[in-house]
Amino acid sequence: MPPPAFPDGARIGAWRVTPSAGRLTRGGEERAIEPKVMDLLVLLAARPGQVVAHEEILNTLWPDTIVGDDTLARCVSKLRKAFDDDAKTPAYVETIAKRGYRLIADVELAPAQTPERRAWRWGIVAAGAVAVLAMSGLAWRSLQPPQSHAAATLVARAKDYYFQYTRTDNEAAIALYERVLETDADNAEALAGLATALVQRVLRWPNPPGGEDFTRTTLGEALADGRTDTPQGQAWLSLARDLAGRATAIAPRDAFVHQAHGLTLAASGDFDAAEAAYTRAVTIDADTWGALINLGDLEEIRGAPTRALPFYERAYAAMERAYDSEPQRIRLWHAELGIVIADRYADAGDAAAAEAWYRRVLTQSPLHPEAVVGLAALLKQKGDAEGAARLCASLIERTGPNAACATLITP
Repeated sequence: MPPPAFPDGARIGAWRVTPSAGRLTRGGEERAIEPKVMDLLVLLAARPGQVVAHEEILNTLWPDTIVGDDTLARCVSKLRKAFDDDAKTPAYVETIAKRGYRLIADVELAPAQTPERRAWRWGIVAAGAVAVLAMSGLAWRSLQPPQSHAAATLVARAKDYYFQYTRTDNEAAIALYERVLETDADNAEALAGLATALVQRVLRWPNPPGGEDFTRTTLGEALADGRTDTPQGQAWLSLARDLAGRATAIAPRDAFVHQAHGLTLAASGDFDAAEAAYTRAVTIDADTWGALINLGDLEEIRGAPTRALPFYERAYAAMERAYDSEPQRIRLWHAELGIVIADRYADAGDAAAAEAWYRRVLTQSPLHPEAVVGLAALLKQKGDAEGAARLCASLIERTGPNAACATLITP
């Protein structure tokens, strides 16, 4: 079960608490709190002065994961550190031996606010654009502090989940990134990866499971229909920006963390700052194909699709170079990007370039329906109805009915 509802603006001891943004403030001082640590605080603050048992905390904060008491102890330690609390003479969190923990500081709820459920792990939100939000595995280099073998393994697995672009896989990536950060709060890969997965939530899956999804979407579409403007979406984006900003401070020479930061800024509507971050990523590593795609997407959002083409073409070439080393992450989007390029040339009236790109995609993905339909349409337009019919007949014979192709071959 999720942590109980708790209002933004409540005061705990000397600190003002904003669960939705993961922050503590005191005077002019502000501290970012990790999600699991904030969830623990919310759970304890819902019953001030009462002991919350170890088992209840574990079941609430890690409902689908088997963790030990050492994980909980580390989480409590981080919460105390956030409050400048001393375990031996506590003013905030008291340990009750062999039972659990309790919050002993005064809790004052904000009277003008309605309690709302913290969304860190439990809220239902969405995220990302199709290839626009792709991440380059080449950018995850040794340009940041070394991480343990266990952390590196979890981060690699999280990235593989992330690249499947489904709600379930994105949630799995978030859970793994969180697990890394529980033991290594300054892991730049996990911070940046978690930031991108949170943006994915905001853009792709704003509705509860079973509701409308936006799995195949673009950042521009998400911005246009207001998915980023909801209170929940704004809270997630604020947290994502904070995570990505921390990652860039820890690993300033890592291309991916700058790309991740750019994504959080773009999703927040700050396109100029996003462009600077993406450009920084490409300056560090010219083959950061995700940042190149994102730069192209910014041009699309600004209404200049032809200016996006050079970025897309550079990204496609970089993906080809990286394919053998990261096929699982590239295969899903390589052909899609090629079709986007072909479509943009077709929209611009350059039929020859469009045909060349459709054929290029089909050399690597021979039965890609959109590439077949796009090429067949161009062939029919220039009078080669027979060639268009052969393409569509082969696709239908091998993969089954295709309404778009059937229309093209109908006399």
